[in-house]
This record gives sequence, C-alpha cells and structure tokens, in this order.
Amino acid sequence: MKKPGVPSFWQKFSWKGNPVLVALLAALLLATVYNLTFWQQLLSLPDISVTANAGFLIGTGIVISGIFFAFLSLCSYRYLFKTVLILAFFLTASISYFSLKYGTVIDYNMISNILETDIQEARELFSPAFALHLLFFAGLPTLILARTRITWKNPLRQLAANLLAVAGTLLVVGAAIYLNYSSFALIGRQHKSLRMYINPTYALYSVEKYYRIQHIAAQTVAAIAEDAVLTADGEEGKRKLLGIFVVGESARAREFTLNGYERETNPCLARQKAVSFSEAYSSGTSTAESLPCMFSHLTRENYSVKKAAGYENVLDILHRLGIDVLWRDNNSSSKGVALRVNYEKISAKVVPDAESLGLAHGDEYFDEALLYHLQEYIDRSPHDNILIVLHQKGSHGPAYYKRYPEKFRRFTPEYMSNTPQNSTRDELINAYDNTILYTDYFLAQTIELLKKNADNYDTFLFYMSDHGESLGENGIYLHGLPYFMAPDEQRHIAAVTWLSESTARHHHIDMTALADGRNQPISHDYIFHSLLGIFGVKSIIYDPGLDLFHPDKRLARK
Repeated sequence: MKKPGVPSFWQKFSWKGNPVLVALLAALLLATVYNLTFWQQLLSLPDISVTANAGFLIGTGIVISGIFFAFLSLCSYRYLFKTVLILAFFLTASISYFSLKYGTVIDYNMISNILETDIQEARELFSPAFALHLLFFAGLPTLILARTRITWKNPLRQLAANLLAVAGTLLVVGAAIYLNYSSFALIGRQHKSLRMYINPTYALYSVEKYYRIQHIAAQTVAAIAEDAVLTADGEEGKRKLLGIFVVGESARAREFTLNGYERETNPCLARQKAVSFSEAYSSGTSTAESLPCMFSHLTRENYSVKKAAGYENVLDILHRLGIDVLWRDNNSSSKGVALRVNYEKISAKVVPDAESLGLAHGDEYFDEALLYHLQEYIDRSPHDNILIVLHQKGSHGPAYYKRYPEKFRRFTPEYMSNTPQNSTRDELINAYDNTILYTDYFLAQTIELLKKNADNYDTFLFYMSDHGESLGENGIYLHGLPYFMAPDEQRHIAAVTWLSESTARHHHIDMTALADGRNQPISHDYIFHSLLGIFGVKSIIYDPGLDLFHPDKRLARK
C-alpha cells in the first residue's frame, strides 16, 4: 500500500540486504574508488607492473579490502552500522577529493592545519567542484544505504556472526600477505610513503597523533637558556633596538626578482636595498610544522612538533630578558609559538573600519592591516628593546586573488577562483605573482615604519616564509606534502633582511659580507640564533655559526 505523502517511485527504490554483503560491498568500494590516489601512487612505482606483479596487486587489494571489511563487521549492529558507513563515505570522499585534485597527503601537519585554521581560510577550500564530488561519492551511496533494509539477527547471534566474519577475513588477509610476503616486505620498506595515501586510515592515525601531541604540549614547558643575559654591545654601549620579524606565508624563492626572477615582483625592496637570500629552505611544508620550528632551538634534523612543544622558544627567552615581544597575526594562529607573549589577532576590534581604510575587502584583511597603529604601540612601550612579529596572510592559497588590493593586479589575466587545478598555468602564475608583488610593497612599508624610528632606535627587518607552494608542477598544488617527499617548490622559500646603517655599525655587522653571502644555503635553523645575536643575548645555547647577521662567523662554519 502506498504510504501517504511519499512518492511511489521512492517506495520502490528500496532493497533488502544482509549486513555481511553490505559490509563487503562497502569495503570493496572504499578500497578501490575512494583509494584511487593510493593505486595511482602504487602503479607509478618503477618496480611495479600490472603483468609482472599481478599477484602482489591482487594481494594488496585483498589486504586493504579485508581491513575495511573486518572493521565494518565489528560495527555491524542495528543503529550503528549505517551511521558508521555514512560517516566513512563522507570522510573518504572528502579526502579523495583533495588527494586527487591537489596531491594532498592528510598527515599530522595537515590535520593540524585543518583543526587550527579559521573559518575564512577553511571556506576557501570549498567549491562547486568539491560539493559535486561529495554529492556523487558520499551523497549517492548514502541515499542507496538509506533505502537498504538490512535484516538483523538477535544481538547474540549477530555478535557471533560478526566475530566469525572477522576471523575469516583475518585468515584471508593473512594468506594474501603470506603468499606475497617478499613483495610486501620489499615495497613496504622501500616505499614507506605509500601508507600515507591509504584513505582514510592514515588520516585517522594523524588525528590521533595530533591530539596526543596537543596533550603533551599542554604539559609544563621546559625552560631553555636559563643562563641568558643581555650584553652591552656597540661603541655607544647598549642601544635601544627595534626589530620586526615578518613570517611570510607560502612565498617561494623563485618568484622574487631579487633572486633572479624575470618579472619585476620586488620593485620596492630593490629600492630599499634589502638583502635577499636566494638559497633559503624551510623546515617544513606547512605552517603547523614550520612555525614552531622557526622559533625553536631545535634544528630540522632533530626537530619534531612534539619535541618543540615541550620547550620554550626564542620569543620566550627574549621576553624573559625584558624585551617587549608582540605577535600580530593575520593568519590562522601562531601554532603555539606566542602563547606566553603579547598576542593580537587582526580583527574588526583591532582594526576598526578596515574596509573604509582600504585594509580589508569583506572579511579578508590585507597584510597592511598588520601595521595599523603599530607606531602607537612602539611609542607606548616602556622597554628599551622591542621585537614585533608580523604573521602574514601572504600568498596563502588556493584563493590567491584575495590576498592583495585591486591596485596590485598588475599581472593579468589572473585566476580568480579557489580551484587552481582548473586554471590555466599563466593565470595561476599571474595571481600568485601578484601576491608576491603585494608582499614586496608590505615589506617596504614595514621598513618605512622602522625608518621613522631611527632617532630613537637601531632598527632591522627580518623576513622569512614558513614554506613554499606548488603551482601545478607535476600535478601538485598548494603545500603540505611530507618533507621527505615534497618538491623543491614547497621547501625553497623567500628570505629577506634589511638593517639601518646605525644597526650595522653598533652591532658590528658587515653589510658587504652579508650581501656577498646571500647565495649561501640557509634555513629556518638560523632564525633562533640570529634573533639572539642581534639583541645581544649571551648564552651557551647561542651558535654564532647560525647567526645570519654575522656572516663572517656563518661562512666560516661552512
């Protein structure tokens, strides 16, 4: 009998299903369609061919499908089964979209970026293409599942059936591994990164790792450089110092004219006679990974987010020594770096009437907003020494066109959307280059602010990007690939410094040597020691060979 208010075709759109069969079909779907990136990566290996390694490939499919099937069998209970499946469809569909379109790997750092980003940044990742992908790969299976009437046994018999299904599955999986053990051992040892593409197991592992590290970070932070003192350096004794450290975002070295780029993206910095380090490399490929490392005493070789969270950073040391430290943020957050110093997030409260002042467009604040009333802060500071950290929005993708005001749309036509994989190469590069052009202007404005304080302070600017960016090279976009497998575009970053003449003189910095060493390799490892050095901090932890501002010591270390 037709139910009132329900179309007849909808009532006919229904099936009866055994939970074992439904779980098996879902497992096969998850292991194949939703793991296309994994299969692409596996089949692209030079030591894998479909004909020569057919047994191993079939075995791999059995293992992945078996793991999914065993898990779904354990969840095969009334009221739970469909909920788990629907969540799995939406989770794996979302991950598959970003891995297929951008080459994204959902590791710990990406989870950190996702969970710590703000709504504005997250919104840029959603697009009609993403919605259509979810509708087809999550909505359609959910619709079919909703109309599937599953026949359940009583609880005890259902439990026995589920355990039997799991036991049988483990035997089949074990047999597949045993028959192909040498291939599994060899491929698994030589290509460990493959596991990162298994959807969604690696993402779930990364979520667990994120919360485990956050728990550790919430514990007591160990003090470092407890012997640190400020020295009276310079021919006129200890002189007041004002420094601004700019944390760049997604700025790669290649697009800087100061590094040899054919386009004029650095006209302002060229006039300011800034020194650009052409061979600078990041410690990570995402903000969540790089930012804590930039201010940590740990070098990249022995750094981990977990380790860094357990120690103070260079800002803590400077703050403890009486230096006025302020962090101003136009990005998602400081990733825990500025927890113990003054912190301001750019907002309508900090920058009222930003849009009328040309500092914002809608809810997008341009980086110039970081300079709003900054002079007033400097004037009010009771401290002799000030360090201000400005965290840029910079060249944050995918909506590059939103990062700069209208007057900086010099390179056209630019791609004006948030799906860079759908743009032409030229349009994408134009939009990205405009972000670099605006960063150039912003840095020059920051230098002008420093110059205004020349009567009262020695001044310096230090700029370094947190990581680079992929713009479609080899089909990869944005950033965030694990460091060991990331392309050069995501690791080779922009780094610039500028010092007033009085700063160079009073701090015994050889500007000629500094400029001559601009093509020597440097990294985020230099930030910690360079900031200690220029503020005249004496401590056993200070390494002059990692101090950018003393090139004679740095180059002698090579």
